Amino acid sequence: MALIDFYYAQPGPIKPVGLPGHKLAIWAAAKWSCYKIVFLEPLPLSADLVFDMGAIDAGAVSGDTSLANLELTGEPPEMAQLRCYALDDIKATVKRGAADVRFKTKAIIAKITRFTIQIDPCLHTTEIIALKGDQPYINAENPTDYNLAQSRLGYFGFRFGLEDLRQTFTKVEEVEKALAPITLVAAGGY
Repeated sequence: MALIDFYYAQPGPIKPVGLPGHKLAIWAAAKWSCYKIVFLEPLPLSADLVFDMGAIDAGAVSGDTSLANLELTGEPPEMAQLRCYALDDIKATVKRGAADVRFKTKAIIAKITRFTIQIDPCLHTTEIIALKGDQPYINAENPTDYNLAQSRLGYFGFRFGLEDLRQTFTKVEEVEKALAPITLVAAGGY
């Protein structure tokens, strides 16, 4: 068994980053924060996990919308592992927290559209990891020349209950030395 496993979203049905008893080191805010999974439950495809940014005029943008229904608890800490899909003719920008835009390079931001699922049927390229304090935000752009009555983005995945191991590290080698075996998960903030 490997002492360190690097988790990344893989093609195919979504699988949890770990099971109860597994240790995780989650990269966020330029450090590895360490946890142990104590609880896991699926968040299935559901109308309750579809978020509507509302009507958007042709060529306009919705503005940031907090996904309040996905709010996680801080004590005990929770984590969400989520994939998303567009239901309408929108170009959606996904953020982990209010400021951490996902799926970006220095010059571009990749957006989720109705065509994303045609190229990536399992939606693994849309996967994000969120902890308390960095719930997802989304905004939608209407790229069409007609007004949209709704602009919806749906989510599914897993919710984890965590035990905070109260250890943080800046280097993988430090994590391995202190807590192996452990799974490393990049949440963002690099």
